[in-house]
Amino acid sequence: MADDLKKIKAELDTYKKLNPEAVIFYKKKAMAERLLKISLDDLKNATEQKWYGEYLALLEIRLENPSLCFMARKYNEELLQWYNDNIKRDERELAILGMIQLADPTELEIPFNQHLWPKKMIADVQAVLLNHYTDVTYTDEAIATYYLARQNLWRHEKRKIRVVFLVQSRTTCDKVLPLYEAMKQREEFETTLIVHPSEDYKIKELSRAYFYDRYPDDKIYSFNIMDLRKLRPDYVFFTNPYERRRPFPSFRANDVVKFAKICMVTYGATLTYVFAERLFDDFTKFWRNVYFLFSSAEGVKDVATKKFQQDVAANYMHVEFLGYPSLKAFYQLEKEPAEAKRILWAPRWLYNDRWGGSHFMEYKDKFSALREKYGDKVELSIRPHPNLFRELIKKNLMTEKDVADYKDFLTKNNIARQVDVSDVEQSLRNIDIFITDYTSIMICMFLTGRPVIYCEFKNAVPFPEYKDMFAAMYVAHNWKDVERYLDDLMAGNDPLFEKRQEVAKKIYETHKDAADKIIERVIQDFNQSLR
Repeated sequence: MADDLKKIKAELDTYKKLNPEAVIFYKKKAMAERLLKISLDDLKNATEQKWYGEYLALLEIRLENPSLCFMARKYNEELLQWYNDNIKRDERELAILGMIQLADPTELEIPFNQHLWPKKMIADVQAVLLNHYTDVTYTDEAIATYYLARQNLWRHEKRKIRVVFLVQSRTTCDKVLPLYEAMKQREEFETTLIVHPSEDYKIKELSRAYFYDRYPDDKIYSFNIMDLRKLRPDYVFFTNPYERRRPFPSFRANDVVKFAKICMVTYGATLTYVFAERLFDDFTKFWRNVYFLFSSAEGVKDVATKKFQQDVAANYMHVEFLGYPSLKAFYQLEKEPAEAKRILWAPRWLYNDRWGGSHFMEYKDKFSALREKYGDKVELSIRPHPNLFRELIKKNLMTEKDVADYKDFLTKNNIARQVDVSDVEQSLRNIDIFITDYTSIMICMFLTGRPVIYCEFKNAVPFPEYKDMFAAMYVAHNWKDVERYLDDLMAGNDPLFEKRQEVAKKIYETHKDAADKIIERVIQDFNQSLR
């Protein structure tokens, strides 16, 4: 019996892969049947119901397969009969909701009555039927799979490839800017850079200035475009999976997937299993819409392939490891000369055992005490994550006054606090020794060839390809280890120097051509879709 059930499930899974539009039909039918069973009170409060987002998302998909359209018409005849049987009851409105899931309202043989619908629902349904955006979210993965499957059917004339890069913050764009810069030099592409606001509809002036100063001759959009669809992009590169930070519906993955292929370079140079798992588990609603995922490691590719195995196996989602574009710039990065040893500390912000318990509270006073220990032989700086102090206040580990006092203490003791955390390259030019909890910029410092003291997070087991890197760092289990390594390095003793250079070169060789490889992969995909 168990074997028979497994066989049936396998057959159903295969069917779903081959027939994503059929899956949508049955979901529409199930939604219509569900609606017939709800109460009128639920209908009057439809926009607050759990099924509402799915209803609108399914409504937006109009069936095209002739066989499915025939089945939809036959089922609508049943709904029409139910409508006629309840003609004297307000419940007939429920049948109308079901019928417009399966047919255009102009095809219905009854009035498109809306007298029991809440005003927002009327506006949302009209927006969907007019091909406008609705500001709702849905959880059904089959809907995303349907759109990814449709992308395999898209065909283009021979022309330039239109690629949009959505950027927001200097802190999250580093992995795609090498792509943008290389791509805009290629004749095959027409590139567009869009600096979009956050959820508060504001663009930080520092971020805006950064992009406009860096690319003074490029056409850069910000508030002068709010509907991304107008640019008719073929591919859209996102820089982060945070949907809530994108205020315009057309900039969100659930909408972009309908008119462009979403591309994403792994958010952060993920080096370990636990952080790759977290990346995909926490933001599944975003990743399920991604057509091209360019991973930062073979290990990340393996994790993503397992997470989205059905879409990957059906060739709807493409997970590739071609290198991480931003790493090339850090290999043997030249440092600025200085008489003192410059020590940078980068503590994590998530203060819990599951995701990398930051040592900030335990080490903050010990780190500042290095000033007294080494005197003028050192220059100290701290690079807190932008969320660090907010998280500590939230967990009642520090008060707002504590944070203000600590920042004031750093200033008075000549300990630099890097507020502008985006310009990693410039920051690392002025560092000799890096003390860090687990962070994605750890590999950037490692590639420079300079020593890294890693405050170990035991749950962060590295991918096989990065085991050598972790073995070539000074791993500290407590502050005594940190000081012991610092004493050696300050005295000129660096026993891991040669091993570090060897591993850094190996990593560099793996990633150095990443931008070109990704560009060639996009060209290949576009050419496969030519008419």
